[in-house]
Amino acid sequence: MCAKILLVFIGVVGMISCKQPEVKETGPRSVKVAKAIPLNVVEKSFSGVVSPDQFSDLAFKMSGPLIVLNVEEGQRVKKGQVVAEIDPLDYRLQYEAKKSSYLTAKSQMERSEKLIRKQAISRQDYESTQASYANAKAAYENAVNTLEETKLLAPFDGFIQKKYVENYQKVQAGEGIVCLINPDKLLVRFTLPENNMQYLLSEPQIYIEFENYKGKLFRARIKEYVEASQDGSGVPVSLYVEDSAFNLNDYKVATGFSCRIILKITREGFENYVLVPLTALFPDPHTEELNVFVYDETTQKLEKRTVKEGGLIGRDQVVVQEGLRAGETVVSAGTTRLVDGQTVNVLTE
Repeated sequence: MCAKILLVFIGVVGMISCKQPEVKETGPRSVKVAKAIPLNVVEKSFSGVVSPDQFSDLAFKMSGPLIVLNVEEGQRVKKGQVVAEIDPLDYRLQYEAKKSSYLTAKSQMERSEKLIRKQAISRQDYESTQASYANAKAAYENAVNTLEETKLLAPFDGFIQKKYVENYQKVQAGEGIVCLINPDKLLVRFTLPENNMQYLLSEPQIYIEFENYKGKLFRARIKEYVEASQDGSGVPVSLYVEDSAFNLNDYKVATGFSCRIILKITREGFENYVLVPLTALFPDPHTEELNVFVYDETTQKLEKRTVKEGGLIGRDQVVVQEGLRAGETVVSAGTTRLVDGQTVNVLTE
C-alpha cells in the first residue's frame, strides 16, 4: 500500500514537472530544507522534571495540639533534629500511671520469685504474678514509646520542602506536618506516551539535558516505570543520572528544575538508510529516476542527485536506501522550479 501511494505521488509530481518550463537561474531563490535523518538511530525527546529520590511526609502517630513547630520551608535539618512536638501532657500522665503499675508489678514479681524458691506460694500464683508483670512491663514500654513519639524527629539530613500546618494547630494521627526531602539524592521523572513504549523497551541509550545546562548531555538509567498508564495520560518513568561527569557541586541542579530526556535507539541493518520528507523527491522527466536536490552549505548551490527509495514511513516521510548520507541537507519543497547548480537561500523559520 505504501509503495503504491509513493508511486502515485511521484507520478503526479512528474506530470506537474513536465508542464513546467525549464527554469533558468536568475538569482538566489529561497527554499525550505531538511536534514537526512539516519534510519538506524531513532531519537526521541521528552520533557521532564527533577524530583527528590528520598522524601517523606512526616506525621505524628497520635492526635493532639502542636506546641512546637520550629522549622520553615527551605530550612535544612539534621537527622534526629526535633521538627515538631505535640502537647505531651496527656501522654505523660499515661506514662506516669503505667510506670507506677510497672514498678508495683516488678516488686511483686521479685517477691514471688523469692517465695517460689522457698515453695511458699503455689505455681499457679507465681505464674499469675508473672503474667501480670509481663503485661505491666509491655504497657510501660508502650507508654515510653508513645511519650517519645510526641516529638517528631527528622529521619535523615535534608531540608523542609513544604509545611502543611501551623503551630498551635490541632493535628490528627497520620496528618502530614512537613515534607522533608534529601537534595543530594535526585531523580528525573517524565511521562512517556503509551504509543512510544516500544522505545523504552528497546534498551535505549538515555541522556538528560538540564534546562540550565543546555548542550550538556548526561547518561542516565531507568530506576522504575509502570507497565501501563492508569488514566490514559502516559507511563510514568523515573531515571537516575549515572554519569561520572555529573555532580551537584559543579552542576547546580535542584528539585523542580526542568530538563529534557533523550532516548536513542540503534537498529541493525539500516546503517546506510536515511529518512527525508516525501516532498523532497521528484522524478527525472527523461529517465523516471527519483532525484533530490542536495544543498551545499559552503557554496549555497544545489546538486541534483539520483536516489533509490525504500518505501514510505507514515504519510510524509520516505526511506532513501542509496544516494544520500545522514546529515546531508535536501530541499524539502518546490523542487520543480529548481535546477542543478542553482544558488539558493535557505528559509529560516
